[in-house]
Amino acid sequence: MKKTVTWLLALMLIFTFAASAADSKEVSKSITTGLPTDREAKIMVCQIDNEPGARPQKGIGSADIVYEVEIYDGGYTRYTAVFNDTIPEKIEPIRSTRIVQADICYEYRGAFIHYGGQRYPGSDVYYTMEHALEEFGPRYDGIGGDRDFYRDKHRKAPNNVICNLKNLYDRTDWSTVQCRSPLRFSSKYRVPDQGEAVSQFSVPYRKKSYVPSYEWDPELQKFKRFYNNKPFVDGETGEQILVDNVIVQYVEYSWFDGKSDRPKVKLRGENKCEYFIGGKHFTGTWKRSKIRNNTVYYDANGKKVKLNPGKTFIQILRTERQAEILA
Repeated sequence: MKKTVTWLLALMLIFTFAASAADSKEVSKSITTGLPTDREAKIMVCQIDNEPGARPQKGIGSADIVYEVEIYDGGYTRYTAVFNDTIPEKIEPIRSTRIVQADICYEYRGAFIHYGGQRYPGSDVYYTMEHALEEFGPRYDGIGGDRDFYRDKHRKAPNNVICNLKNLYDRTDWSTVQCRSPLRFSSKYRVPDQGEAVSQFSVPYRKKSYVPSYEWDPELQKFKRFYNNKPFVDGETGEQILVDNVIVQYVEYSWFDGKSDRPKVKLRGENKCEYFIGGKHFTGTWKRSKIRNNTVYYDANGKKVKLNPGKTFIQILRTERQAEILA
C-alpha cells in the first residue's frame, strides 16, 4: 500500500512539474509581427505595383510589413510587402524592382519576388543583388518566364502580373535561408508613455494621386489606412487595411545621372523618424551602419523603439517632404 501511495505521489509531482514547465515556457513570437506563432520565419518579400491601374492590390492585406517607396521623381511610389505569418495564394500586381527595394529585402534575407528590374549603369539592381549584397536570399523574377507568374486578362498591362505566392513558398528550399527582421515588438499591446495623441495624419508623396493617410479608431485600437481619401482595401477581400504601427522613415534621395526614373536612396547612415503607435506620435532616428546590417529604430532619447504586436507600414519619405498631422 505504501509503495502504491509513494508511486502516486511521485506521479503527481511529475505531472505538476510538467504542467508548471509548460506554463512557464515562452511562446514563440513572429519576428515580423510580434504575435504568437508556431511557424518558423520563412519570409517572402514582394514588389507590388501602385499605379492607379494597379489598385486595389490583391493579397496586400496579408502582409505583415509594407514599405511604400518613391521610385520616380515626382512622387510615384511602389510597395515592398513582407509576408511571413500568412502566405496568401496569389499577389497582384507584381512589378519591377530597383536597388532601394533590394536593400529593403536584405533587411529580411528572405525570398524576393519581382517582375524584372532596372539594368541601367549606375542603377543596375541585378548587379547589386548578385555582387554587392552578400547572402542575398532566393529570388523569383517573373520576367524570366517562371510558370507561377502570369497576366490577369481583366486588367491592362503592365498593371496585371499575378504571382502564385504560395507555390513559390512551397518551392523554396528554406534549409539554407536564415531570415531576420529589423523590427522589435512589445510583448503585448501598449500605449507609448511618450508623444502626443494623434487621430489623423497623411504622408504626401504626390499631391492628390499618391497620398496615403491614417485615421485612429479608438474602438479597434488601430489605424485605418486610406489612399487619396478613400479606404485602402485589399482587392481580394474588399476589407480596409488596419495598421498597428506606422513609421515614417526619412531618407536622402538623389537621381543617378539626373534621370528621374533612377532613384538613389540612402538607406544606410542615420536620419530622422516619426512613429505613430497606439494612437500617439513621437519622433526619433533610424540608424543602419552598413547595408549588410539591420536598421535600428530609436526614440528621441536614444532608446530602441518597440512596436505594438501586429501590422506595420513603413513610409520611406525623402527628407524635403514632411508627414502632415491633420488632427
